[in-house]
Amino acid sequence: MPGLFRILFSTILLLFGGIMQSNGQDTKIAPISHPFTLRINPLSALEPDGNLMAGLGYQLHKRWAVTMDPGYIFFSAYAKAANIVSLSGIKIRSDIRYLFDRSRPGKFSSFIGPEFHYKYVTSTKEDDFGINCLGGQCAYNERAEYKEIKEEAGVSLKIGTLVTLKSRWELELYGGLGIKFLTFQLRDIPPGGSFLHAPDTDLISNNNHHSPQLLVPAGIKFIFRL
Repeated sequence: MPGLFRILFSTILLLFGGIMQSNGQDTKIAPISHPFTLRINPLSALEPDGNLMAGLGYQLHKRWAVTMDPGYIFFSAYAKAANIVSLSGIKIRSDIRYLFDRSRPGKFSSFIGPEFHYKYVTSTKEDDFGINCLGGQCAYNERAEYKEIKEEAGVSLKIGTLVTLKSRWELELYGGLGIKFLTFQLRDIPPGGSFLHAPDTDLISNNNHHSPQLLVPAGIKFIFRL
């Protein structure tokens, strides 16, 4: 398990444990009807790193809930421009949310809370390499495949609204703002090979480099109460 993900996952467990301990001390909280939820993102395949997402949620009591939304990445919108032959990876988003008005009757309720973001993608790319280059002169050129590994980890503050649709179905609308760190690694470059054209992103110029980026989560999800 990569190091950045271990840190985020440990933080989630600590926060979850603290909430559970607090809830256990409050014996006056009534049980929640249908506390488990199935979560689906209908637009996940249209993201730049296209994925299939199916997650779970659990409402601890009328004011607190947790979610975990994993996705399998199988597609990139930039595949042709970036010379991507194939790719695969995982994307995980998890939040701990405070529900402002979950216990009130009506169609709308709102929430706020931190969201943790993690993504790990391995792309097989194709590019032109100069072999055994010295002083700008290469013994020969070769077109070959190599692997680019991208890792992202970050946190944001997310706000959202839950809209009751029908029976146990709900629609979640959300947005947020935060920060994420990116790491790029290159592997399986041909022996003695040098890029004839520099990679598109300057992050790769420093292998295994962490760079902070703005994180803006936003979207919709369909929720079904189990």
